[in-house]
Amino acid sequence: MTIKETAGKIVLLIYSVQVNNPEKLDKSHVAFRMVNKPKLEADSWLKRSLREVSDNDALLYNALNYLLEKGLISKRNTKDIMGGMLLIGPHLTADGVDIIEGIEQGEEKQKIVKSLFNFSFTLSPTMKVDSLVKAEVGNIVGVGGAISGKIGS
Repeated sequence: MTIKETAGKIVLLIYSVQVNNPEKLDKSHVAFRMVNKPKLEADSWLKRSLREVSDNDALLYNALNYLLEKGLISKRNTKDIMGGMLLIGPHLTADGVDIIEGIEQGEEKQKIVKSLFNFSFTLSPTMKVDSLVKAEVGNIVGVGGAISGKIGS
């Protein structure tokens, strides 16, 4: 999986939780400690969900950096003195929401989403965000529990 594909799955995961249970994100954090390579630390539900996206911490780290640099997820973060990353209350930015929900605005907007995240969906004038979320991250263990609040932090 590429950085862009990983980023796409992460942004849809965050979008899904943000729509259904934003408080869950408010109380969450993602951290990467840097020794020789990034090591993921996060709330239990979020760590399980990210591990379903990829078990490669370096890929997850690079995908989150991609989303930050594109301005698609919030920049309420700090970098520690070891060069790691800490994201507190990760949320989509207004631009992130516009990009994801833009797929419902026709094929031109869908092409942008495909390009940003290397998604392989077929362009369709009737595409819905829910369909994309289900197709790309619907099988991720923890998403349902995270959305409903059943999985603890």
